[in-house]
Amino acid sequence: MSDRSARRTVLEAAYVNWKTPANLGSAAYRLRRFSPALFNLIMDRPLLVKTRLGPELRVRLRDAIGPAEVFGLNEYDTELVDWAAARYVIDAGAHVGAFTIWAAARSSCSILAIEPNPAVRRLLEGNVARLGLGERVNVRPWALAAGSGHRHLRPAQDSAGTALVWDPAVGDVEVESVGLQEAITVSGFPEVDLVKMDIEGAEYEVFGAAEDATVRSVRHWIIECHPAPGQDPEIVEARLTGAGFEVRSLEKPHGQRLLIATRLTA
Repeated sequence: MSDRSARRTVLEAAYVNWKTPANLGSAAYRLRRFSPALFNLIMDRPLLVKTRLGPELRVRLRDAIGPAEVFGLNEYDTELVDWAAARYVIDAGAHVGAFTIWAAARSSCSILAIEPNPAVRRLLEGNVARLGLGERVNVRPWALAAGSGHRHLRPAQDSAGTALVWDPAVGDVEVESVGLQEAITVSGFPEVDLVKMDIEGAEYEVFGAAEDATVRSVRHWIIECHPAPGQDPEIVEARLTGAGFEVRSLEKPHGQRLLIATRLTA
């Protein structure tokens, strides 16, 4: 299946009004070669996408695939996590809020939603407020990384692919980074039931810097591991296994892997 067909399939599975982002996306990518400016104009078009599970989200066209994967592929609907019992959740790489909203519908949990991309974070904040989740969701403008500091974020045509980079270039955005333990501490949560992590390759530096006690302080992990030079999802999987987690590994397209981990003892 081509990437275009795969995108349409995911959009159709996720959204009642899937034809709008599918057709606009097809038009934008056909025009990209001839007019990059028109391509970006179309990709920045605001949309209200209506998920088949109920919630509606405000996105730009360039944001539409990320929420479609959450609501259309059901990747997070795993029996390894008792969602109804989840009380404290951290969403690292919250994007426009798809996972935050998905998780909030399954329990009365409190959520720390971390998103460094300013343009995407405005949509996240708007979606949280519009759905009446402001008292349960704390949005912070951070990039989860090895530790605290100032880092550079490189925008992508599909905003879900925006990633931290070490060598800044024109167009990059300076953002504030935090380490895993700092994020947990600032959350104010007495414990962390689950961390969902989709941070486009920064997961390797996060786990490289985190202490075992910090990793073990989380009951469940759901981590999307991305291809990166010199890195492999097995590094993260081995770290979780060594810290006492049962890990399920699911292959995804383009070399990605989804790790779902549950701590074996309390």
